[in-house]
Amino acid sequence: MDIRQLRYFTAIVEEGTLTGAAKRLNMTQPPLTAQLKLLEEELRCPLFTREGKRLHLTEAGHHFYERALRILGMCDAAVTEMADFQEGAAGTLRIGVISSVKDQLFPQWVQSFWEKYPNIRYEIYSANTYQLLDQLQNGQLDLALVRTPFPKSELNILYIKKEPFLAVGIPSFFPDPEKESLTLRELENVPFIFYRRWEKMLKMRFEAEGISPRIICCNDDAQTTLALAYMGMGVGLLPASGIPEFFSSPSEPKIAVKTLKEKTLYSQIALVCRKKALLPDSARRFWDMILNSIVT
Repeated sequence: MDIRQLRYFTAIVEEGTLTGAAKRLNMTQPPLTAQLKLLEEELRCPLFTREGKRLHLTEAGHHFYERALRILGMCDAAVTEMADFQEGAAGTLRIGVISSVKDQLFPQWVQSFWEKYPNIRYEIYSANTYQLLDQLQNGQLDLALVRTPFPKSELNILYIKKEPFLAVGIPSFFPDPEKESLTLRELENVPFIFYRRWEKMLKMRFEAEGISPRIICCNDDAQTTLALAYMGMGVGLLPASGIPEFFSSPSEPKIAVKTLKEKTLYSQIALVCRKKALLPDSARRFWDMILNSIVT
């Protein structure tokens, strides 16, 4: 087995057909089929089941795919690290960013970093916290900007910013439009739109207050929560940086944004890596820049 076979295998998995994988790899199908057969013979188990031209992973195939991603991620990381040693501060920063950070805070940090290290190249990936943590563990990323809560085992964590939760919705949902902050009790009777990531935590806080929230929608991203709140369907609850500035500006009277007074409802933005001591030079410099900005 060699790295080339692993790249062939992952391409087949991701394309779903030998034809699609061959096209992606810029090769003909017969040698790709031959390499897959050799790989299955070496592993002594089938990796795919066939359904027409479509290929579906077996249980063993799923397990091997996860291993293959880790191995390829580590190989790519090693190549990047060696390039960093050769080029000094002219390597590649491979970083993952959650959506609520990438549109506001992250561009400011990248600008500051770029001004200081103009020769560094960027590989930026956007996904949710758990997807980014998987990519970090697989070696596809050096750093990830994520949000609490998340599993913290075997990670180096730099906590950057603690944010309160905000309630966003049309003004008629709020008992006193002039008040800038509210308690959960004051929102007891409004319909809610929850971003699924926060559903469990929010329900626990409502239950602690003896309230059964009326949830009319639960979805998988902050943008959907905001869009439905803007349409007047209900009140969305999100961390502060998840709400664009124009939502709470005087020029947008259709929507109101209120801070929740609950001190136990908050989220922290964090920069994480597997082991800071093993970071490539570019990633270590970015980490140190963020650390210095917190200290100062």
